Amino acid sequence: MDSHQYEHAPRHSGDFDHLEMQERDDDFEEETQQRLLAGEDVEATDEPDYKVEWHLRTIWAVLASILAAGLVFTALVLFTKHFIVSDNPSDEVMEVSGIGSFRRPASDYILDPAWSFDAERKVRAYKWTITDIVGNPDGVFRPMLTINGLFPGPLIECNEGDTIVIDVDNQSVNATSIHFHGIYQNGTNWMDGTAGITQCPIAPKRKFRYEFTVTGQSGSYYYHGHQGVQASDGLYGPLVIHGRDEKDLQKIPYETDRVIMLQDYYHDIGSKLLVSALEPGSETSPIPNGALINGLNQRDCSELPHRMCDNSSCSRPFFGLTANANHRLRFVNVGAFAWFQVSVDEHKFAITEADGTDLIPAYETRLMISPAQRYSMILNTNLSSADSFWLRAKMVTHCWKNPDLPGLGADEVQAVIQYTKPGGRKIPKSLMSLPSSENWKQGMEVQCRDMNTTSYVPASVEPAPAAADFSYYLRSNLEIGDWRLERGFFNTSTLRPNLQQPTLHRSVEGLTSRNQTFTASSSLNGVNSVAYDLKNDFVIQHTGIKTVDLIIQNFDEGNHPMHLHGHKFYVLGQGHGMFPGYEFLGLQPEGKGILDGHEGALDNLIRRDVATAEGFGWLALRFIADNPGVWAFHCHMAWHSEAGLAMQFLSRVDEVAQWEIPQANSELCTANVEELEKGAAPKDSICDDIVVEFQGNRTVESGNFSEKTNT
Repeated sequence: MDSHQYEHAPRHSGDFDHLEMQERDDDFEEETQQRLLAGEDVEATDEPDYKVEWHLRTIWAVLASILAAGLVFTALVLFTKHFIVSDNPSDEVMEVSGIGSFRRPASDYILDPAWSFDAERKVRAYKWTITDIVGNPDGVFRPMLTINGLFPGPLIECNEGDTIVIDVDNQSVNATSIHFHGIYQNGTNWMDGTAGITQCPIAPKRKFRYEFTVTGQSGSYYYHGHQGVQASDGLYGPLVIHGRDEKDLQKIPYETDRVIMLQDYYHDIGSKLLVSALEPGSETSPIPNGALINGLNQRDCSELPHRMCDNSSCSRPFFGLTANANHRLRFVNVGAFAWFQVSVDEHKFAITEADGTDLIPAYETRLMISPAQRYSMILNTNLSSADSFWLRAKMVTHCWKNPDLPGLGADEVQAVIQYTKPGGRKIPKSLMSLPSSENWKQGMEVQCRDMNTTSYVPASVEPAPAAADFSYYLRSNLEIGDWRLERGFFNTSTLRPNLQQPTLHRSVEGLTSRNQTFTASSSLNGVNSVAYDLKNDFVIQHTGIKTVDLIIQNFDEGNHPMHLHGHKFYVLGQGHGMFPGYEFLGLQPEGKGILDGHEGALDNLIRRDVATAEGFGWLALRFIADNPGVWAFHCHMAWHSEAGLAMQFLSRVDEVAQWEIPQANSELCTANVEELEKGAAPKDSICDDIVVEFQGNRTVESGNFSEKTNT
């Protein structure tokens, strides 16, 4: 097999026109460490010249190389064949992506510095093909779900008032749907992308167009698959909405703006993990194997001998930031389970946004961010002690039943922040040394709970309504029930979405057809147990515009980050222990008004779409139910929501009764139910197939469950 060799050039200090590019076997380890940086270039420069010299090797080397290539290809095919998990076997072969070819360029997540906030509103159209590949983001090969073959998904950048059109062609072996997290979807509830609630999934080999206008909101958001746990397989990406008043609401001017997505990363496909997480006897959520920043990390393959691993094309995340300037970093936790503690060595930073709400700058040294939350930080690159620093995103493993997993070093992903000089020459990353900066001295967080958001003041004053029309108490927890199945509950209900008859479709059809069950309860305000099965279909509905309080009491030792679709809510309060009552919040019983002496209690509370009920804690929320449609409310830990820790709000029933489901949405539901269920959580009804045979004093269960003895 032919080889090539770089032409040597002498290195001169301070002269980057002459660079040594040689790679040698005897310093491979050192060079590997130096080539960990990837992403953005630091400055513009000329590339070094090199020439290629070809050498003829012996016939034995040629034969050995061909044999090795054949073995690698065979291993990839066998890996695809035996480790792709699907509810139904498929004859289709998953694409094995070329090493490195699936990685989206890091520069794709830098926002356009010349963006016009005052541009005329326009339609922004995208064509997405959902495909299955085998990729190795951190070195370990695994099945992945991608948009147009690249991971992570593309950035959607738009202005408030723009219309987003996304044509989705699902070429995956599984069904899918895409939820645009935090987007109000006012007037387009059927575009919310919630499988079994607002739409039927997009079956394999089918197409669907998402089309909606973003109104009344701006800030940092993201989109992700909402069938099963497909986000953990790679189906996610950022969505940034610019407001005309963005520069005014962001009180600290900044030179650059970019998205940083944090992901807890699993080396197994989500549908396989979901089956094990929901099977009888399971009481724990799957623990991530590592973490990624914008889809990047580099694991040591020698520590993973049981995995197919090649980290030669992997890289450490890298951010080149101009020195002596402010930079906006939009953090998004796109993960399925883990909280992240984020810090930048030796740098304080200002928090200026939470979940799309601009904030008066609040200064911190580290950030706690739950799954689905977003925070913007402004980082000032003004230190003179060094020109490169570590950005650290560490999973808070103390919140897990086994905090020792995934192992030393695997629980943290690090990125390099490199100071750059305006107009300077680019320094090739192969010549950059890794930072020697020092981490902050505070101990690691041991509890997963929100930042002290009482100190976060929205930049735009929008007082919460003074009184609630309705207040609901929701007990949230994971319980073990029949067949030793652990499921998530709000009160006595655990959600099982109907993928062929979504809640929105059933509601519109029942209301417009004058179905007696729906019409008899159409004027109801509160829990609707007439038209919906309370056991698996918990719906609270309201007519007209109502102000609603939710008091969530968490009876689990683990935390639950709660997300409400289609709305932002006001966080009235949160804490440990039992809910102390409305008086603690300065409010009258049932939230019916403000107590004397507490007139400012609701003046400028933080508004967001994800807030956490900590372990054995409480969370009090207030929202205005003014957005017509059916909206999911659920824990955003994927394993908990798929276990049923979800419910629904049907708002403005009087408006929904006038709707008609678009034909394209109805056509999605014509697919066979077996196709629609591909990639979804397994049904509890599989337990009904167990054949129980009595043999003396023994009970033998045939099926997926183990044999046990009666006592």
